[in-house]
Amino acid sequence: MYATPPTRREKDREIRRNNSMAYTGLVLALVSCLLNPLAIPSILGIVFSAIGIAKSAELEGAGRQLTGRGTAIAGLVVGIASTAYFLWSFSTML
Repeated sequence: MYATPPTRREKDREIRRNNSMAYTGLVLALVSCLLNPLAIPSILGIVFSAIGIAKSAELEGAGRQLTGRGTAIAGLVVGIASTAYFLWSFSTML
C-alpha cells in the first residue's frame, strides 16, 4: 500500500553510491588531521572534495535529492584547515 520512507542508513548508502568522491575527500581530509606527511592527504582531500562538489551539482541537475554536497564541503573545509596548519607548522620550524 504505502511505501515506507527510507531509513537514515539507506539514505547514506544512496549518497555514497552516487557521490563517492565526497566521502573519499572527507576521509582523506580527516586522515590528514591525524597523519600529514608532506601535506599529501590534505591536498588529495581538497581535490577529491572539489570533485565531489562538482558531482553533487551534476546530481542536483539530474533531479536527485541526496547529492552529498554537505559531505564534500566538510571535506574541503577540513582539508584546507589541515593544509593551513601544515604550512603554519612548517614555517615555524624554519
